[in-house]
Amino acid sequence: MNRKLFQNEIRKIVPELNETQLEKLFLYAELLQEVAYALGLSNLSREADILEKHLLDSLMLLPHLPEGPFCDLGSGAGLPGIPLKIVRPETEVYLVDSRRKAVSFLEYAAARLGLERLEILKARVEAPEVPREYFAAVVSRAVTALSELWDLAYPLLRPGGKLLALKGPRGREEVEALQERHPKLPIRSHPYELPCGRPGTVVEVLKSSPS
Repeated sequence: MNRKLFQNEIRKIVPELNETQLEKLFLYAELLQEVAYALGLSNLSREADILEKHLLDSLMLLPHLPEGPFCDLGSGAGLPGIPLKIVRPETEVYLVDSRRKAVSFLEYAAARLGLERLEILKARVEAPEVPREYFAAVVSRAVTALSELWDLAYPLLRPGGKLLALKGPRGREEVEALQERHPKLPIRSHPYELPCGRPGTVVEVLKSSPS
């Protein structure tokens, strides 16, 4: 995917995207290519693949992302948290990862991109510095199985908050496993397909408000 095609696809999701945000997305892609790949935080080295399979894929969450603070669990190289932050610059965002090299890259990328209202935490999700019942959403991409992810996200979500997980071919199996454990849990699946033909699913799990 070249930059022109990426720009066209992104504007389908974010029609109001401005030039500054677009340039930050391209700069972030360069950082993933030049730094994150060398650190082993990204498995893609070609810009065309990074734009489509990392950035565009991450932004598939955007139509389902509620207003309010969100937390990216196991953020790694900042996916999906940094692309979402770039297009939602006023939103308070937490990027959480327990690995030193991931946090070092996130701090470097945040400084290069000039991102504000961004907390980067070197911590496990159980750590006290990760706020409880605070987030409108917890987002995640390629971290762990959905059932385990729900256990991690639940304490962090405010009532009415959502877990939004990007899942691949095994998404349906993971939804069925979570539904078996929690039969009344509100779960929705939103399938999509990238221009390269690769399918994906945004899984949305709601933390119900107290009745």
